[in-house]
Amino acid sequence: MNETSGDLIDLVESLNVPLQRLSEIAATANERYDVYPLVIGKKKRWIEAPRDKLKQLQRRLLDSVFYRLVPHESAHGFVRGRSIVSNARRHCGRRWVVTMDIRDFFPSIGAERVNRQLLSLPMTDAEREIVVKLVTRNARLPQGAPTSPHLANLVSRRLDIRLRRLADEAGWTYTRYADDLAFSGEGRPKQLIRIVEQIIQDEGFQPARQKTRVMSRHQRQIVTGLIVNEKVALPRPKRRLLRAMLHRLRSTNEPLSSLPDIRVIHGHLALATFIDPDGYRETCNQVAQLIEGRCSFV
Repeated sequence: MNETSGDLIDLVESLNVPLQRLSEIAATANERYDVYPLVIGKKKRWIEAPRDKLKQLQRRLLDSVFYRLVPHESAHGFVRGRSIVSNARRHCGRRWVVTMDIRDFFPSIGAERVNRQLLSLPMTDAEREIVVKLVTRNARLPQGAPTSPHLANLVSRRLDIRLRRLADEAGWTYTRYADDLAFSGEGRPKQLIRIVEQIIQDEGFQPARQKTRVMSRHQRQIVTGLIVNEKVALPRPKRRLLRAMLHRLRSTNEPLSSLPDIRVIHGHLALATFIDPDGYRETCNQVAQLIEGRCSFV
């Protein structure tokens, strides 16, 4: 259960903006976004990115107000100290792994659901109304605001409680990373999936049934993009891609600024090292030496 201080939150002090100005920004918040499509593979999402002033206020709200409320322990996405790796590790070495998806996760969370999550915070009704307007667009969570992931986790708390209880009773493990649900266990998953879909709907969401995956231990089991059959590991395509990028880095004398892969290499290596520090330590040392030498060359 979330606990908060009994002292009234001073919204003006927390955000360093006069209340009248906050009211004006909140009243025009819907117009303070840049909306554009993001295409990943065959999937298109509409990103609603808050402009600088509104984004600054949202970040301050996140740090000084919203982080007072803690998501359920089953939530691993956008939670400090948790990650796709901590999420995947909970499902290693199981007979069955089931992954499911919530359709239109952020857009399906309306302003009223956000407001209910903030009722436990010590602020006035008028201040709460301003806050809700500052973090929603067209009365729902925008996909692109820095506050949306944490607020979505808070709104999903009851969903997490119910799914965790269901999993515990069935001898399964449950975790959630944003809109990705994962279950693992030894029993047959068919009945579990039906009940999970019903709970998702009961809690005001819709399951994306076409994305449900059931993976036995005789198949490649993947949770949040990582293999979990025996231990957490990078999938083979990612390992091949990393090797190809490292080969290019070793075999060229181009300046680092002309290598578009350098940041991607850092990202893949950081993830690989996080998963398997011993297995990738030597590779990290080699890359560091290559980059240091290239910088000296430049």
